[in-house]
Amino acid sequence: MPRDSNAEAGSRWDILTKTGAGTPMGDLLRRYWWPIAGASELERPGTLPVRLMGEDLVLYKDLGGKYGLLDRHCRHRRADLSYGYVEKCGLRCNYHGWLYDADGSCLAQPYEDMAHPEARLRDEIRIKAYPVEELGGLLWAYLGPEPRPLVPNWEFFSWKNGFRQIVKAEIP
Repeated sequence: MPRDSNAEAGSRWDILTKTGAGTPMGDLLRRYWWPIAGASELERPGTLPVRLMGEDLVLYKDLGGKYGLLDRHCRHRRADLSYGYVEKCGLRCNYHGWLYDADGSCLAQPYEDMAHPEARLRDEIRIKAYPVEELGGLLWAYLGPEPRPLVPNWEFFSWKNGFRQIVKAEIP
């Protein structure tokens, strides 16, 4: 039986190790909820840049207490939304002020809304957005197709007398 060439072996490993959108492993892993941050990291409204399965995203908590996970870059000029301003119901781009909600819809475009209110361009603008839920002191994200499964509610998340410690480590 002949041995596989390095190119063939490499392509098999690519199937297992590439997790970007549209890859076999990426499509599989996106069907599960992933812990992306500790809830204590966003006790107050703010933003947190996140990289998950090859995607650059921004996690935020708005002034209304709702979490959102959006594409890291604004649709207008690709400004980094991790530097955006949290508002009552979303995240505002710090460059031209476009406001996005947790569903990725554009709620406001300050200049366009003043100059051409009849155009309602914002109704056509969306960015990538994923649902976020808090459970067990963690923030969970789901990147897959609908219908999404329930967030894993393991028994130890609700122990009354239990001790829970969340440790985060960055692995290069």
